Amino acid sequence: MVGSEACRACHPAQHASWSATYHRTMTQRAEGEAVLAPFAGEHVDHLGFRATMTRSVEGRPHVRVTPLDDEGRETGEPLLDVDVVMTVGSHRYQQYLARLDRGGGPGEVWRLPVAWHIATARWIPMNAAFLEPEGARGDADAYLRHLSRWNDNCVLCHNTEPRPGMSQGTGESPRFATTVGELGIACEACHGPAEAHLQRHADPFRRLLAGGAGDGSIAHPGRLAPREESGVCGRCHGNRISADVAAVLREGDGFLPGTDLAAVSRPIFRDATVGGEALFAERFWPDGTPRLSAYEYQGLLLSPCHQDGREGGLGCDDCHAMHGDQPDMQVRRDRRGAMACTSCHAREDLSSGTRHGGHGETVTCQGCHTPRITYGLLEGMIGHRIAVPRPQAWIGRHDQPDACTQCHVDRSRTWAAEALPRLGFPDAGPLPRPAPDEAWGSRVQLDLVGGDPLQRVLAIHALTRPEVPVAAAERRAWITDALDDEYPAVRWFAWRALRQLAEPDQIARVDAYDPHADAEQRVPAADALRAVFGGGPFTPEQREALEARRERTVLWIGE
Repeated sequence: MVGSEACRACHPAQHASWSATYHRTMTQRAEGEAVLAPFAGEHVDHLGFRATMTRSVEGRPHVRVTPLDDEGRETGEPLLDVDVVMTVGSHRYQQYLARLDRGGGPGEVWRLPVAWHIATARWIPMNAAFLEPEGARGDADAYLRHLSRWNDNCVLCHNTEPRPGMSQGTGESPRFATTVGELGIACEACHGPAEAHLQRHADPFRRLLAGGAGDGSIAHPGRLAPREESGVCGRCHGNRISADVAAVLREGDGFLPGTDLAAVSRPIFRDATVGGEALFAERFWPDGTPRLSAYEYQGLLLSPCHQDGREGGLGCDDCHAMHGDQPDMQVRRDRRGAMACTSCHAREDLSSGTRHGGHGETVTCQGCHTPRITYGLLEGMIGHRIAVPRPQAWIGRHDQPDACTQCHVDRSRTWAAEALPRLGFPDAGPLPRPAPDEAWGSRVQLDLVGGDPLQRVLAIHALTRPEVPVAAAERRAWITDALDDEYPAVRWFAWRALRQLAEPDQIARVDAYDPHADAEQRVPAADALRAVFGGGPFTPEQREALEARRERTVLWIGE
């Protein structure tokens, strides 16, 4: 590979637009402005351990993790005491990597168990970024659960031409001699190896004769058919299973932009199996819709717009531009909001008239057809499966959110289904019998207390959205139900949501609650917030029944 600097001479504008994106900073050496956290003596306590972030004598970022005694004092040998060598991420939160030979040789690199959350300028334990129950205080294995090896995990999607270089050592542990063509997602990750292209156009006279036309020596995603163009994105934005995992861990996946991604791997869906065992069902809603980030490609493949749309179907490039003017989310200027749909669907079909019941004035097409029922990176996100809302299909069920009640957070699914004909939609016919608890509260309220962990975080996220037709004071009261949740990620969502919805003079009260603290400190702070904001709508008996239902589903899933 020639690297992105070799592309700059002939493509300065494209190099500049790429440089402004989060793709470029996906992985960086831990130097200078690449490190977003202060590393100036901050610390974060979690599960009876303290991570302290400082700098070495040479100025390198440094992380030290030590046990705490019952009085909160550092004691005993550190679990970790390492310099940071690389960073991963620069958009939602930044993770940090250190060299740790844990049997894999001197080239072994591990993601550390703390990260810097950018929007809140706050350190978080990585355990709180994943949907999993709280570990036991003092359990080192629980604390280090997300001390994850970079060489055979993160490297594959966060870099250009990754080669894990795994080989079997003399002992039981594999050895690693990992290399990358370039850190981060650089030019050749999307365009393929550029050596031949560079040689072909090194001659200025030959460049002049080409007149800007493409050539077969390099891929141009914008000139590919939707299947191949979307495969370039799906390589990283759609978790996959390779036919030969051992070969991938030695040499990389072998995919070249412009070729068929399915030739080297298959995307993971709800019913995917490994060795005959279904391992991935928890990553999807019951109807097969992905509910985690990094499955955007699967959402596209399941969409009728991709399957039945214009010639070749809808592709990633129809809505996103890697060299556009918006680095954040990289949505095309002419595809923002409803324009994402009006390029194919007649504008009059999407008006604010009878057909859509006036929604067009306040809600974009995406709000209904790609609702925010995806979790990742401590955020609620839009899904990428385009579908028609059908709340009637989920009446009486508790295992999947629907688009209507994720916005109408004070309403039930029966209400939403009954409203469809009044808004100009076809009558859904006889409706299923609602579950008895539908009379207790809205769909979002039921999910907030009785849903699985992913439903709970998405219910909180729904309550923070500005278009929600419920007063902020009422929503704050409902959210306090989640402050004592057994999942740290759910508590984090509740804390952050209260900060977003609080009045300015209430922020200090909210910040007195630490979602990562031990229960002895956390519970009194939660009680104090309920005294200020109020509580949820359920009776003690109703709450007990809802909590019993949510305990039937225990999730241990990442992003």
